[in-house]
Amino acid sequence: MTTSSSKLHAKSDNMEQPNRPRFIDPVGDLYPQKGMMGDSWFICSTLTAGDREFGVLIHYITKPTLGGTSTIAIADISTNRYLLDEAKEAKYEAADPGFEVSSDNLTWSADAATMQAQGRTEAGDSFDLSFKRQGPPIAYNGTGCFPLIDNKLVTYEYGFPKMDITGSVTVDGTSYPVTGNGWFDRQWFPVADASTLATGDTRWIWISIPLSNGEVVAVWSATGKQEHSWADILHADGSHTIADVEPISQNMFGIWTSEKSGIKWPSGWNVTIPSVNAKLKVTIDFQGQETFEGFHRIESVTHVEGTYNGEAVTSRGCGEIVGDPQIK
Repeated sequence: MTTSSSKLHAKSDNMEQPNRPRFIDPVGDLYPQKGMMGDSWFICSTLTAGDREFGVLIHYITKPTLGGTSTIAIADISTNRYLLDEAKEAKYEAADPGFEVSSDNLTWSADAATMQAQGRTEAGDSFDLSFKRQGPPIAYNGTGCFPLIDNKLVTYEYGFPKMDITGSVTVDGTSYPVTGNGWFDRQWFPVADASTLATGDTRWIWISIPLSNGEVVAVWSATGKQEHSWADILHADGSHTIADVEPISQNMFGIWTSEKSGIKWPSGWNVTIPSVNAKLKVTIDFQGQETFEGFHRIESVTHVEGTYNGEAVTSRGCGEIVGDPQIK
């Protein structure tokens, strides 16, 4: 694996599983990383209020030339609307432990176990949510460090995949008391080889699947010159498996063309993970969950059904597509 001049050494883990060697610290790395090409704090969530369903996206990212920006979105699943407010100038302040992010559309505070977030779009739709972490973090690749694209783009990443949520979502002037699950993800890129990004071929898919049987699955498909598809599985007993996945690009369905970007996007994926006998149909709830600032992305709410180790499972999760998937 190609590395950069960034520090690549094992860090202490002062949360669960303290004896496992990792390149991340789930508490200490809530703080910014120095000299990164991209430094990202992200939550996707699925929420219910009676028969109403919502998804809420929260994303704060810093880049060397742009500083910090915040993006929020409310996916109103009942009406198939994506209420987006993106790329507001945002400020980060360290707390002990944790952080506070503030901008015109977002106020977000966090420590090792809880988070509070209030967001408001220019149109006046809003959310006020409290998050409480449940269970251990997931360190991608088992260590929190892996080569994302063609063994060149070194990536550090971990997440809190189970966060209980309470609060409210307000749409069209009506406030809905909601509960649900959130997945917090922390990611940063040193960029060992900038040519990896310069080709324009770099793209990836990330799918979060907290299954009804207690297993947590994060599916990756990363494409540069080659496609690599795999899954990180955090088992109910806390153990971690890295598993092969049948190529995601060959298992897309429901192709549609965005009127806003002109890009062809999938409506979902059939995910097969042979080692755990998993066949999962992941469906994006509705078209148009698209962001535009900097680079085109899909940040979508998904529903999942299928089998896992021979048993029926379901899930509500999120699907992310970064970059044009170049569907023919």
